[in-house]
Amino acid sequence: MEEKPVILVTAGYDHTIRMWDALKSTCTRSIPYTETQVNRMALSNDKHFLAVAGNPRVSLYDVFSNSEAPVLCLEGHKSNVTAIEFTHDHKFLATSSEDKTIMWWDVYAGSCKRVLQNGSMVNDIAIHPDGRQELIISCDQNGAVRVWSWRRQEVLCQVVPEPDVPIRSVAVSPNGQLIVAGNNHGQVFVYRLIIESTPQTGRTVELEPYLKFDAHEGARITRVVFSSNGRLLATCSSDRTAKLWEFKEGPIMVARGSREEIIQAGAVLVHTLNYHQRWVWDAAFSSDSGYLVTVSTDARAALWDVSSGEVIRQFKGHQKGVVCVALNDAN
Repeated sequence: MEEKPVILVTAGYDHTIRMWDALKSTCTRSIPYTETQVNRMALSNDKHFLAVAGNPRVSLYDVFSNSEAPVLCLEGHKSNVTAIEFTHDHKFLATSSEDKTIMWWDVYAGSCKRVLQNGSMVNDIAIHPDGRQELIISCDQNGAVRVWSWRRQEVLCQVVPEPDVPIRSVAVSPNGQLIVAGNNHGQVFVYRLIIESTPQTGRTVELEPYLKFDAHEGARITRVVFSSNGRLLATCSSDRTAKLWEFKEGPIMVARGSREEIIQAGAVLVHTLNYHQRWVWDAAFSSDSGYLVTVSTDARAALWDVSSGEVIRQFKGHQKGVVCVALNDAN
């Protein structure tokens, strides 16, 4: 990690966005964000832009500028913006909101190109990583996981793992083959995303159930995040922990209460990350998947060594809870 330029940013309830020297654990830049709390952040792949989701505005900052003012403000949502993500080429931006919509933005034009009406508060989104940059995966307060085509402005398929149990976070694997959703009951649902194209039907999408497991029993899952290499899944929770999981093909021996059972595919717990004193809200992997940053309402961020499951850096400076983190250390 030391040989790569690192952009590490945290924010939350103290109306301050902080950029950090990841090696020295010192704050290198502080940007006031006085309007509202910060709900989520995203860094463009070229490290040029930091996108910040507030209530209800989205603001874009120049990462390398000394100015405290955003270079662009995106107006359109009517309530809390819950998630935000750049496309791989950083020309477009997707956002979701408690106003029950998903918006697709042209970054360079500074305008909204599509509005998707969800019918329920949208808690999280993920852009599918294929070259077409067309599919958006969403999850909502009514417990639905949906795959959208923003171009066609329609839902291509959907599943409801547990009716009326809110799905809090959703993630898509780097190869685009798996969709993961975490809910308010601590459960994780994994689906295979099957995409087919035929001249007769065009592009069809299906979510095929693959795995279900209790990641944080009796607690809420706040975030699910894939590692950059796709081998690990991080889950964050109200139980004050984050956990690292690895998906395995069977046969696997797993505990089922007082007995053990052999299954053909499952999630194996790699590490339980115990450090934070309050809810863990967000996490971000390094580009080599060797490190993980977590943030919490205990006002701290922690840098973990993934192989050992140990904290190797602590970031202190926020005056209130930290609920989002963005990391880009790629060359």
